[in-house]
Order: sequence, then C-alpha cells, then structure tokens
Amino acid sequence: MYLKYFKLKEEPFATTSDPRFLFRSTAHQEALERLIAAITKRRGIAAIVGEPGLGKSTLVRTILTGLQESVDFAWIFNTTMESIDLLRLICREFGFTPKGENKADVLIELYTYFIQAHKKGRIPLLIIDEAQNLDPRVLEEIRQLSNLETVSKKLVQIILSGQPQLDAYLDLPELVQLKQRISYKAVLNRLDFEDTVRYVNFRLEIAGAGNREIFSTAALKQVFEISGGIPRLINQICDNAMTSAAQQQSAMIDAVMVRSLLERGEVMKAPTRPQTAAAVRTWEHPSQDKPKPAAPKVKAQPAKIEPPKPDRIIETEDDLFEAIDLTELISVV
Repeated sequence: MYLKYFKLKEEPFATTSDPRFLFRSTAHQEALERLIAAITKRRGIAAIVGEPGLGKSTLVRTILTGLQESVDFAWIFNTTMESIDLLRLICREFGFTPKGENKADVLIELYTYFIQAHKKGRIPLLIIDEAQNLDPRVLEEIRQLSNLETVSKKLVQIILSGQPQLDAYLDLPELVQLKQRISYKAVLNRLDFEDTVRYVNFRLEIAGAGNREIFSTAALKQVFEISGGIPRLINQICDNAMTSAAQQQSAMIDAVMVRSLLERGEVMKAPTRPQTAAAVRTWEHPSQDKPKPAAPKVKAQPAKIEPPKPDRIIETEDDLFEAIDLTELISVV
C-alpha cells in the first residue's frame, strides 16, 4: 500500500528471510563467519543461539545462498516428533525416501547417502531449527550422525539453531558428548540504538528509498524503545508506521505516529531480556517429566563416567562402508 506513496521498489520490512536484507551487525557478521568456517572446514557440529526474531533463519539462508555450489542441505523445522520419524524426515529433506522399516535400516540408508555425497565432493548439511525442543535421546542420535568421518573431515555438517534455553539444555549430563562436539557456537544479541538506526536505513535503501529520511530521529528512538532492538519487531513497527504515514499523507514518520501504534495495540512491545545464565539453567525441558515426590535421602555414590566411543574413521575409499558399525546402529533402536 505504501510502496507507491514512498516510491519504493519492494517492501523494506517484509517478514521473509531474504538474504539480501541481512543486516550485518558485529554479532551477525561474526556468526556468519563462524558458521561458514564450521561448514567449509567440515568440523561437524555448530550451533547458533539467540532469542526469537533476531535473524537466525535469515543468517542460515545467507549461508546456504553463498555455499549452494557445494552444499546439499536438509532444513528441519518440526522438532516435536519421535526419533524414527525425524530420521525419515531428514532423509526426505535430503531428497530421497527411505525404504527401511526400522531405525537401524533408515540410519544405514542415511549413512550411505552421506558417503555417496562425499565421493561426489558434496557437503551434506543438516540444519535443526528450534533445537531446544528436541528430546535428549533424539539429540544424542543426531550427534551420532556426525560420527561418520574420514581422517580429516566429518561427512555430514550439522547446525543446531535454538533459543537461549538451548545453552541450558546442553548442560544436561546426558548431552555432555554433544556439547563437547560443538566446534563453533555463534550467539546473536539484540541491536543497540545505533544499530537499530542503521538496520532501518539499510532496509529502506535496499528497497529503493535511497538517502531519503523517512523516519525522524525521535521516531527511531520510539522504534528502538518498543522493539527492544529485536529485528522482527522493528520490521513490524516500521511496516505499520509506513502504512499509517501513507494513509495520513505524511511525508515523514514522527515519534507520535510510532507511539500511537503501540497504544492502539497494532504492534507488540518487546519482552524482557532473557534471564541470566545462572537463572536459565533452572529451565526445565518440555520433554522432562513433572517432578516426583522426593525419595528418602541416601548417601550419594560417585558417578561412573564412561569414556566416549571412538568415531568411525575412514582412511581409504575402501573403508567407507566399513565405517558403519551395525552393532551400534542396532543398539539405538
């Protein structure tokens, strides 16, 4: 509606994850470099952590756009499923329908796909969105997918994308091996006021506004105050403000116009910032059972720590299929 009024080529504040609109704040640029390095160096597992709306999906799409000549990817959005269903979905996202009926057979088909991709010089990339929602047992099986490797390279690359609770989740004792395998972790933060101004102007410029001043400085301060520096909320506020400006035939958006959007309930105010790391560690994963009545106290015994199993090493091409340990596969069924 406001495109013609402001003489823009496209919507500057659309909610889609368009890589062209990725604003490279210091944190976003560092995250981009870390994740690209993890994939191209074939380090196995990487993680990206941030609140909802900070641009994790746009960041991943930017990576995929830049690496499309060498990467085959599977992007999993639905993480509330059993492990066998998730494995089948991963296979389909990689472009083939598994024929196996049980978990062991599906895993063998998936391993075979990774091996064949390696022989073709391709990099299979598995992206798990909302990883904090996965059951610990499912996450452990995803870790085991990364065990297949050559002497110098992991055959499948994995990105775990999740909210700040993912950090607390990885502190669970049963996920210690997964946490140790995360070679790179990128953390996204909210934008400060200066970056919020740059973000708004950057997106307007991409959309064709040039150097025109559409938002007053006072309006941008209101945008920052309401959004808390969360890009998704900045988009929502600015989009609504430009619509209102076009309706009122206003050449510039002022602070009153932005504030009135919140007062009328047309935009939402940013939630409070996440709790401190110490407090977040008390977070309970959705898959955990409700607390049971306390059992009588007994003297605690020292826990036995099992040494991690060695990875499957591939030294020559003849060893590719020997890397699949059928006994281990069957044991996870």
